[in-house]
Amino acid sequence: MQKYLCSLGSNIEPQSHFPKARAALEALSGNISFSRNIPTRPVNMNTKRDFLNALFIIQTSMSAEQLKQEFNRIEEALGRDRSDPQRSFKDRTIDIDILGKVSDNPKVPDYLTSLLTDLGIAS
Repeated sequence: MQKYLCSLGSNIEPQSHFPKARAALEALSGNISFSRNIPTRPVNMNTKRDFLNALFIIQTSMSAEQLKQEFNRIEEALGRDRSDPQRSFKDRTIDIDILGKVSDNPKVPDYLTSLLTDLGIAS
């Protein structure tokens, strides 16, 4: 079993998409914990929509590649167009990323480091 530190974000109707994403993520693993949600400004995007972001730790027997495939499936089910080559620069219903294995102390974007203490990880 591996523990992965991951991020969750949305700037299109996040109050609707966050609960749906969390429910889908909880269905993947019985061992998952979420930080609180925080509003953040967009990074490297030209948009007026702020994001809602969170971190989470998921424990799973899946490889990182298998887990990312599941995250992509959830994103698509919630309306994200993963075929768009510009998707990283556009508003999104949901974005789920693997930051790395918890044991590897993955780098966390500065705007999310305050959430590490919510998960019991020192910042």
